Amino acid sequence: MATQSIASTRSEKRVLLLVESSRAYGRGCLQGIASYLRTHPEWEAVHLERGLSENVPREVRRQPFDGVIARIENRTIEKTLAEMNVPVVDLRGMITPSGGVAFDTDPVACAEKAFEHFSERGFRHLAFCGYQGLAFSDERCAGFCDLADAQGVSVHVYESGARNDRTRLNDTIAREANGEHPEREMIQWISALPSPIGLFACNDIRGRQVLRAVQLAGRVSPEEIAVLGVDDDEVICELAHPSMSSIEPDTYRMGFEAAQTLSRLMDGEAIEEQRILIPPTRVMVRQSTDLLAVEDPEVAKAIHLIRSKAFDGISVAEVANHLAISRVTMERKFRAVLGRSPREEIERVRINQVRLLLTETNYSLSKIARMTGFSNDSYLVTAFRRHETCTPGQYRKQLKGAAAPGNASEE
Repeated sequence: MATQSIASTRSEKRVLLLVESSRAYGRGCLQGIASYLRTHPEWEAVHLERGLSENVPREVRRQPFDGVIARIENRTIEKTLAEMNVPVVDLRGMITPSGGVAFDTDPVACAEKAFEHFSERGFRHLAFCGYQGLAFSDERCAGFCDLADAQGVSVHVYESGARNDRTRLNDTIAREANGEHPEREMIQWISALPSPIGLFACNDIRGRQVLRAVQLAGRVSPEEIAVLGVDDDEVICELAHPSMSSIEPDTYRMGFEAAQTLSRLMDGEAIEEQRILIPPTRVMVRQSTDLLAVEDPEVAKAIHLIRSKAFDGISVAEVANHLAISRVTMERKFRAVLGRSPREEIERVRINQVRLLLTETNYSLSKIARMTGFSNDSYLVTAFRRHETCTPGQYRKQLKGAAAPGNASEE
């Protein structure tokens, strides 16, 4: 069933931006929207500075708008926006607005990033800590557990004591604020976790709370408990102790595509999809996961060497020679510890850097090949397709969407 929209009769579009700037997530969305606005001067955007759960002031509701881009945190805000009788695009993902579209960070893709991050570091024990009952947290938990289960790995899941508090269950701000008080249940849960273990937190705030509980439980991060959050809010991550690794959502793309979608709705176009999921971009590694959970000293040394020399074109034979062991022995050890060969590990490290350069730069493929240890761009493309279902060019286009940088090479 197509989503219905309401068309404006004026050529100029007046749009309300109900997006908080107090969080990195909201600021990223606003930057994407701003990019769209720079090429669409017919838009007049009104940005309302607010907290995530604040309703729309009565004075603002009385003003004429052609559309709204919002982060809808609760049903009160949803009802207020519905009464404005204009198209609405949501960037929160909790509530799909009536007659509108909701964007959200893909929870399964987040789980995949987390699982891959811990797997690459050799973790055989995994855990998840979130706010049980909040949809985004539950979805990320389910995706993480499903991935682990498919690999025969069980996940230790923290069951929050707030799960039965129906008055606070769906209030993100209240749940986060409640978590700022050390939770005795969480401390006890962390005390009993095996080590080393990779712990995926539903967002950065929860991750910071987990790191505090790790200290109170007398445990050490990252050596015993490595913690990974979501949102890559630099302030939160750097204030954590140790500084916290986090999955970076593609909020810029989300904001840009939300503005595109609202434009279509205001022009009277019907949108089939009511919920659009945007995958995250990468894991920003900080101290809380910056280690290898590898007990075999030779494999640990080999991995360290590969990570430091992969972009210089190091070979499997050179790694084996450096460790003074046979190539056959090294292959066997890698298979036993990581489940992959040394060659696959070298390629994995290189391809991760290729993804980063495709995302963050306009560099030509030949330059990226030289920077990441591939002898030429043809070898890079072949290797890339072993890890992705597309070419590097297609990957860059899909990731950047309409906001992609130009294709000019930067030599």
